Amino acid sequence: MTDYIDEEKNDVEESSGIDFRLIWSIIVLNWYWFIISAVICVGIGYLYLRYQHPAYQASTKVLIKDESNTGSKGAQGMDLEQLGIINNTNGFDNELEIISSAAVATRAVKALKLYVAYSIDGRMSTSEMYKTSPILVDLEESRLELLNTTVPIDFEKLGKDKVRVHISLPSKGDSPDVLTRDLSSFPCVVHTKVGKIMFSRNPGYDLPERTFHAVIYPPVLMGRTYARRLHAEPTSKMTTVAVLSIVDTSFERAQDYLAQLVKSYNEDANEDKNEVAQKTEEFIAERIEVIQGELGETEGRIEGFKRSNELTNLPTDATAALSQSTEFQKKQVEIQTQMSLVKSLLDYVQNPTNSLTLIPANIGMSNESANAMIRDYNTKVLNRNRLIRGSSESSPAVVQVTDEAQALWEAVGQQLRAIYRDLEVQKNSIDNQYALFAGKVSNTPTQERAMNDMGRQQQIKASLYLMLLERREENYISLISTANKARIIDEPQYDGQVSPKSRLILMASLILGLLLPLIIFYLRELLRFRIEGRDDLEKATKIPVVADIPLTDKLLDGERAIVVKENKNNMMEEAFRNLRTNLRFLLGSDEKVICCTSSVPSEGKTFVATNLAMSLALLGKKVIVIGLDIRKPRLVKLFGLPKNKHGITSYLAADKADFDLLEEQIVKGVMNPNLDVLPAGIIPPNPGELITRDLLDRAIDYLKTKYDYILLDTPPVGLVSDTFELARLVDVTFFIVRSEVTTKGDVEMINRLVKEGKLPKTNIVFNGINLKKKRYGLYYGYGKYSGYKKYGTYYGRYGHYGSYGHYGDSSSSGAHIEK
Repeated sequence: MTDYIDEEKNDVEESSGIDFRLIWSIIVLNWYWFIISAVICVGIGYLYLRYQHPAYQASTKVLIKDESNTGSKGAQGMDLEQLGIINNTNGFDNELEIISSAAVATRAVKALKLYVAYSIDGRMSTSEMYKTSPILVDLEESRLELLNTTVPIDFEKLGKDKVRVHISLPSKGDSPDVLTRDLSSFPCVVHTKVGKIMFSRNPGYDLPERTFHAVIYPPVLMGRTYARRLHAEPTSKMTTVAVLSIVDTSFERAQDYLAQLVKSYNEDANEDKNEVAQKTEEFIAERIEVIQGELGETEGRIEGFKRSNELTNLPTDATAALSQSTEFQKKQVEIQTQMSLVKSLLDYVQNPTNSLTLIPANIGMSNESANAMIRDYNTKVLNRNRLIRGSSESSPAVVQVTDEAQALWEAVGQQLRAIYRDLEVQKNSIDNQYALFAGKVSNTPTQERAMNDMGRQQQIKASLYLMLLERREENYISLISTANKARIIDEPQYDGQVSPKSRLILMASLILGLLLPLIIFYLRELLRFRIEGRDDLEKATKIPVVADIPLTDKLLDGERAIVVKENKNNMMEEAFRNLRTNLRFLLGSDEKVICCTSSVPSEGKTFVATNLAMSLALLGKKVIVIGLDIRKPRLVKLFGLPKNKHGITSYLAADKADFDLLEEQIVKGVMNPNLDVLPAGIIPPNPGELITRDLLDRAIDYLKTKYDYILLDTPPVGLVSDTFELARLVDVTFFIVRSEVTTKGDVEMINRLVKEGKLPKTNIVFNGINLKKKRYGLYYGYGKYSGYKKYGTYYGRYGHYGSYGHYGDSSSSGAHIEK
């Protein structure tokens, strides 16, 4: 018998995966639940698709000009990056970060007024309105920047052009302050604690009958939201073309946003570029005002000098000397002009408050090295300002650019000081030459020399004034002709709906609807702790199952407890005939004692023992049923025997084996001439000691001589050990397992008892099978196609009347004769 246990262990290990047979039986037996679940889940999926706001994707392709490498070389082609002054990063990646930043997104949100969201109530949910709201809402710009919470606004139609507005304003309590106004003329303004809210009509759209809503969000919050939803990536590593895409519940809004985002990005970039021109314009305007005043003063001095001296023409003496002195005078003018420009820039650079600000460029300074260094410095400052708008000053990228700009600031100052010293040396040399030739014209009248000095000053101021005017015009042209940094290659286009995916959701709903009942029923099967069907029993043990006993109607004491009747041919008869037939193959030639036991009470051991005895008696065999369940006897009540206190305990309590006394305890011919019953008798105080006495062994040996079969109704093994004591008398053990009563733990106990060899020739009788349940009808083959009225023609795996033969009519004596 231990071989069965070893085989069971191996089978359990092999069947540890998915039980496809169980899955198939679940599908067949509960097919309608699968259909119901699939219909419900698909319906839920349809409703989800019906009322879920779809999300669409729009994209555009943008060319971004990469100017990160311009200006990285100084005068004479000197590479500043190699000198360690400049360390450029990937400029295109930086531009992608800028165009994806919340600052640029907020700028686009403000331009399109996307910080106000509109919706209208539907039958089941609200629907968004983009450009179709009959009333447009806005908040004054000065208070819009200070807004830090949402402002919901509800509209109710009162008339053709009249609405009632409910404005929910923030409050210190849990509930908002609601401000209600009736509006009939547009545009109009409502004064609130968050600022002036402006209302205007949207031409072409009438007021709806249903309630519609508007919500004012902080622009910064909406900018961050759109920035998170934007996806920017380069088309390849070799180009500066980026693909911008965004997902929105309105594809028209998504297209408008992408177009405006590029415009806002260009505006932001152009403001950075124009900042240099604006600084230069301010510097030139300031210098023009100063030079204009000095030039007017010089011209006034000349006019006053001539008027006071009544001069109209100057002598032409010392022409040659005067010509040389004039030549050096021109050089003095050029040197003084350059010194004035350099001195002005040097004063600007030496002012600590101007650090990390833009230096005026392109003002006429002749030193190209200094001009190139100023351009490099301005480029760095612009890059630093743009990075600061997308991150903090403490970020590594900003710190690096700041250090580079600071280094260039100091280098520019050193360069300007060196240039100024060089100009001073040149001026001293020219002054010396001029003094040499001026001495040659010492005889020139004092008036003429004074006129020359004043004329020279006038010429210097006039040339400087004209140069500044020219530079201002050039700066104006540069300011107006600033090129955009980004250019749209492909206009924003609709890419399709991205969510919800209708086919995917409907397919997932269908699959979920089919899987949900399967999982529930499968888990229910896995979590069952009681033996419910034959398949459960076969999985739990490999001990042979010799019979399957159907569930009978509610039993009563007496004749209804015995379901096996003479001249009957129903399913219950066939079940016990099958058990009877299998019993003949289990017993040896001299073996007659059969033990019927169970794990716990109410599993049907007494029912099986008595009906098996009746079936054997109907076969013409002499049978006796002995009630050895002394602690809880039932045979007297079951068979309706007289309560005369006779029984096996009266014999076992005797001092010696008196077979006459034993015969007195036996009730002869109970319900059949071949069936005798030896009830338990009086319940003794020591039942465990009585069944261990040799008198019981002698009684069994005596009864073997008189009966063909001896059936012992023993106590449940899960409660007391009496059955183990009786095992010495038993030839075959029938362990009764009842459907939906016996637990899987009880079957494990049976396996352990068999492995330990405590019960001889153990076989299982599966009792109480409810064939009305579909799962059992599917297994055993019963159903509406039966020939047995209610229970069915086929008897499971035992074929037609079992696999061991056919039974015919009973004789007049009541004995069943096997054909």
